[in-house]
Amino acid sequence: MNPSTGIILVLCIALTLASSIDAMSITERWICTSCVTQQECDQDPPSVCIWGEARNNCGRRICAKGPGERCGGSLDILGICGEGMMCKSDERCHGCSMQTLECSHN
Repeated sequence: MNPSTGIILVLCIALTLASSIDAMSITERWICTSCVTQQECDQDPPSVCIWGEARNNCGRRICAKGPGERCGGSLDILGICGEGMMCKSDERCHGCSMQTLECSHN
């Protein structure tokens, strides 16, 4: 094998490993932390939820998103729409909130 071919091969392997490690760390940040007990899953969200509540993919209570707010994404990382709304392909909540009766104008 030519020495320059060996160097290129090593660089390709290093770049492949670096990109997969970076992708793994991003994915780990997206994945929620599972509850140890049901009581932990049922804890109140950290703030008052104007648009109502939802449960994330790990079963924890979270504040729902409102009309026009970002939602969805991989594993719903951007959030879940409140009751009366749905997340569409533009990653925005559409419809009217059952909590406030406010509607998106899209």
